[in-house]
Amino acid sequence: MTLDLDGPSPHVGVDPLPLLCALPVAAAIFDANGALRCANPRLEQIIADGALPAWPVSLARSPAVLPASLEGLAGEAQEVLAGIRAILEGKREQVEIVLRGGAPGATPGEISVTPLRVDGARGALVCVRSPTAPHDAPGAVPIESFLDTILDHVPVSVFIKEATEFRLVRMNRRYEQVLGVPRSSALGKTVFDLFPQRREEAERLDRMDRAVIEKGEVVDVPEARMVGAAGERWLHMVKVPLTDARGVIQYLVVMVEDITEKKRAEEAMQRELAWFATQRELLDVIQELSTPVIPVHEGILVVPLVGTIDSARGARLLEMLLQGIQRHRAETVLIDITGVPVLDADVADRLLQATRAASLLGATCVLVGASPDVARTFVAQGIDLGNLLTQRDLQAGIRRALARQGKAIVARRRERR
Repeated sequence: MTLDLDGPSPHVGVDPLPLLCALPVAAAIFDANGALRCANPRLEQIIADGALPAWPVSLARSPAVLPASLEGLAGEAQEVLAGIRAILEGKREQVEIVLRGGAPGATPGEISVTPLRVDGARGALVCVRSPTAPHDAPGAVPIESFLDTILDHVPVSVFIKEATEFRLVRMNRRYEQVLGVPRSSALGKTVFDLFPQRREEAERLDRMDRAVIEKGEVVDVPEARMVGAAGERWLHMVKVPLTDARGVIQYLVVMVEDITEKKRAEEAMQRELAWFATQRELLDVIQELSTPVIPVHEGILVVPLVGTIDSARGARLLEMLLQGIQRHRAETVLIDITGVPVLDADVADRLLQATRAASLLGATCVLVGASPDVARTFVAQGIDLGNLLTQRDLQAGIRRALARQGKAIVARRRERR
């Protein structure tokens, strides 16, 4: 037995037993012939306890069919039977019966009968709240209303399409808000009806739906870009095909989560990471420029220093110095401190460390360009430069380095013509 989800359309539906079992009341379904097709455990328990004398059908009989006449039935059972018949024959759309039995002070029981499509024909859904139920027990809830309640409380947009023409047959309140169209206007329409001005997008959505039905598998679309009246939106969609008892796909359930804000946050984070990477690259360039190693002659390097030398720059100086010595096979390194305004004990110590490290690679460091203020500071603070050689300026340092190689700078005389 199957149940139609899309109202009067004669499509084969889905198995109703899981939904019926989930109802918070006792419930049963009758088909068009009056046969009891399905009853949930709540109803079976009430009848087994003898707490529902108004029930007109014995569950012990198979098949359990409504009696042809009212004879032999108690008064309330006759009223319930007449109500079910009225629904099956289309004479009534809703029947409410108050049960008069029950313990003193208990809430009166109720039986609600509503029409329901069963196997393509008019059937009946019977919901029972027995007289022995407590005051706070929920009343009879029609199964379709119960389904809508579930959908409306799902924290994402949900809608259901029939799998033939892909028309909307169910949608929850959240999707109604996203769509901007009331349920009464949207149900029964295709994606082309809903988005007449966005034909290309409608065709793409329709192709996705048909592909899911063709595959017969759940499809998860992590990111789908949509452009509508509210602008660009990013959606996470899950499309689930629903089959009937024969395994034939009858419906397509689509769950949609708007991930636009999450997507924007991720893109903003990527931009920030790219910005930080650019800043790091610029910082590396600045550091290299702040501590350049310049080959001025074979075997001679010049390291001009400008500005304050802190611990980070001192470490960078040592690294660049050693790399330069190895790369250029330098014998002499001229450290030019002409542009260093302050040279205290800490700076001197870093320079001595660089000198000792350079000597391990076979290079000699020469300090050049010390100003009178720097010289007075060295004397006042008692700074010992140890074996670090010094020269008055860069020119003098280059002459000394060339002299170590047996070379000299000689002025060339211009020949007269």
